[in-house]
Amino acid sequence: MNNGRATPLINSVCYVRLAVSEPSASARFVSDIFGLQRIADQDGEIAFRSDDRFRTVSLGKNATDSASVGIEVWDDEALKEIGRRLREAGFTANEATAGECRRRYVQLALLAEDASGNRIDLVVRPTRSGRRYFPARDAGIVAFHGVGLRTTDHARDLVFWRALGAEVSDWVGDIAYLRIDGLHHRVALYPSKRSGVLYAAFEVEALDQIMQNSYFMQESQTRIVQGPGREPASHQMFLHVEGPDGLIFSYVNGMAKLDEKPRLARQFPLTSTSLCDWGSESKDVPELGAPV
Repeated sequence: MNNGRATPLINSVCYVRLAVSEPSASARFVSDIFGLQRIADQDGEIAFRSDDRFRTVSLGKNATDSASVGIEVWDDEALKEIGRRLREAGFTANEATAGECRRRYVQLALLAEDASGNRIDLVVRPTRSGRRYFPARDAGIVAFHGVGLRTTDHARDLVFWRALGAEVSDWVGDIAYLRIDGLHHRVALYPSKRSGVLYAAFEVEALDQIMQNSYFMQESQTRIVQGPGREPASHQMFLHVEGPDGLIFSYVNGMAKLDEKPRLARQFPLTSTSLCDWGSESKDVPELGAPV
């Protein structure tokens, strides 16, 4: 409940827009290697589908306006309430122009920034596709699941996300897992020396697809930065792979569901066993690893 509302303010993480230096090479990774469906380009952005939404990933060269995370808001009134909360907390939240909405395939939007400078699009009515999702490579992907974000000011960034109605499910050190629905988390905040999207996560059918994709990545000489593994806090199984420009995309499955009964966020130590109880470690992406 939020101020007497029968529904939460936000519904889902609905897309990620990424700025890359070589869109063509990155596009080949996203479609041919990772397994998303490429769709028609628009306004200089290359778009991809992972489920029934019109697009969940876009690639562009303009770092100023081609990098953001889309959060679906329940309705117009919820959008107004979020804007009020963010401005009262000292954050920037501007109404999107018609052109900015068109590039995002949404009807309305507030364009906001968290304390780290991550651009967050708060959107109403993102476009759905009437066509069946049909990727070039069958990686077993069924839906866009969520994101990991780098944070340079995790205390203020938590203020930002709590203004949207998100809550911390668990901590690993200062890594915060944020829930916005019945699942353990959809957004994870990773302390870092820089801002930006750390990874975009896509749900697959089962563990079998995570293992099959792991073998495929090895055969195609695509870098695996961590996994297969499982997060102890969320029980989510994962495989993080890296493409051009340092893009990290993830296959995930099996995240724990939380009931409606309130509980305190648990604190796990920042150790390798708190990040993965299958023993996988990330040596080259500091945000995904634990200090030695």
